[in-house]
Formats: sequence, structure tokens, C-alpha cells
Amino acid sequence: MHRHKTNVPYQVKLMDVPLQIIERYKHLQDDKFVFDKLNYWSICKKLKKVIAVCGIERQISLHCGRHSWATLALSKGMPIESVSRVLGHTNIVTTQIYARITSQKLNDDLTMLGDKLNKSFSNIKMA
Repeated sequence: MHRHKTNVPYQVKLMDVPLQIIERYKHLQDDKFVFDKLNYWSICKKLKKVIAVCGIERQISLHCGRHSWATLALSKGMPIESVSRVLGHTNIVTTQIYARITSQKLNDDLTMLGDKLNKSFSNIKMA
């Protein structure tokens, strides 16, 4: 398929947890679609219901979900190029603004670099 806004082609890879959820509620489907044909406003309506049921008092939007996903993906080590592609950005600069790097991710990256440098220089003797 192609993204509506940018016309960039995309495909969806579902991970194990979403696949398990789909399988669990498969008996409720009327057709081959996982979800009814949704538009932005009907998704927002359903999102508000989920937020209320979960007892969340903060305003949450689809944009908030995209931002949270991007931050989580980056913090778990997904390359920014891949995150950018999944989000449908045509310019990686958009992704850099969109997904902030957490202090934990920065700490993990610096630790990894330090470990690699230590291995590289472990055979050098100090005078």
C-alpha cells in the first residue's frame, strides 16, 4: 500500500503480541479485516474510550502514540533509519525531531562504546 500523506509505499509487519490479540478476537470479525474501515476521527473516538477505561486522565492522541513508539523503538536499539521508514518520513531529520533520545538510551550507547573501546585497546601496555 501507499501512505496517504507522502505516497511512500509501506507494508505492515505484525509482532507476536498484536498477532495474539488478533487471534483472540478473531471470532468477532465480520469479514477479512482486522478492524472496521476506520478514518482518523473514528480512531480518535475509540482511543478516547480506551483511555477512559484505562483510567488515564491525560489527553492522548495518535501523534502521542507515534512519538511514544518512536522513542521506545530507538531506546531499544532500533536504528533511526528503520524508525524513520516505519513512520513514513521522507526525511530522517523529521524523525530526529520527532523521537527524542532518552537519557537511558544515551547511557546504554556510551557504555556499549566504552566496552568496544576497552576490547580494542585491551592488548596495549601502558608505559
